[in-house]
Amino acid sequence: MRVFITGHLGFVGVETTKLFYKKGIVADGFDLMEKQDIRDAVQLEVAITKTQPDRILHLAAIARFADADKDPRTAFETNVLGTRNVAVLASKHHIPVVYASTGSVYMPIEQEPPVMEDFPVRGNSVYGCTKGIGEKYIQSVGSPWIILRYAHLYGKEKRHHGLIGGFLNRIERGLAPTLYGGKQSNDFTYIKDIALANYLAVIAPWDAWNQAYNIGTGEEITAEDAGKLICELTGYKGKIEVKEGRIVDPQRFLFSVKKAEQFLGFRAEYDFRAGLTDMFNEPVS
Repeated sequence: MRVFITGHLGFVGVETTKLFYKKGIVADGFDLMEKQDIRDAVQLEVAITKTQPDRILHLAAIARFADADKDPRTAFETNVLGTRNVAVLASKHHIPVVYASTGSVYMPIEQEPPVMEDFPVRGNSVYGCTKGIGEKYIQSVGSPWIILRYAHLYGKEKRHHGLIGGFLNRIERGLAPTLYGGKQSNDFTYIKDIALANYLAVIAPWDAWNQAYNIGTGEEITAEDAGKLICELTGYKGKIEVKEGRIVDPQRFLFSVKKAEQFLGFRAEYDFRAGLTDMFNEPVS
């Protein structure tokens, strides 16, 4: 099988490409870091036509809240218009497409977790809204599609943002880590499990297509408990500075992953402790 991966040099793309290689899947990349832009439909079609993939895995995006808030126009052009280009070309060339989405499309969560795939999709942030609109374009293609809504991702290459990256960054610099809120919960999902979900999606049987799937661990952990475990595993015994939580964060976030388990055969291999332990043992590339 040959898979065309947009955003292959990003956080998710690098880990996914590694797994594809191990599984014998040929991966062709298309990434802004190599001056390849999904907003350029002509350039994108040339690359797709040249590689003639069996599947498209669409990862490319403005994927950070702060970046999307700072430049909403670029976020819209990339996450919405760029995704429309991918959807249109997937349909034109009859290529099934797997789209990397996010649990942020469910915000604000007004129903009791665990979050199910039939919860309303809308978003309460620039990032969440643009990814949700991107889903609509993917669902409109004439070829099969799968949408994967990732929970909160972490891993070695995501060291400088998010709760985990923020804690580690400050601890490594000899500063007290900062906790925003603390009682809000999340489903922390290790990058190797995300790569596994991507792999299972591209090889999925046809009766699993044209569906959206939550990809997470099904393990609910508060930000406070996550911070304490990071301190424990790093040996940090100092103070934790607590500040007011972010408005966009839900009070509780927990995925139901039963649908992904049933149709894709996906089950996270790493709980939070195991994922952090593996992450600390991974060399930085």
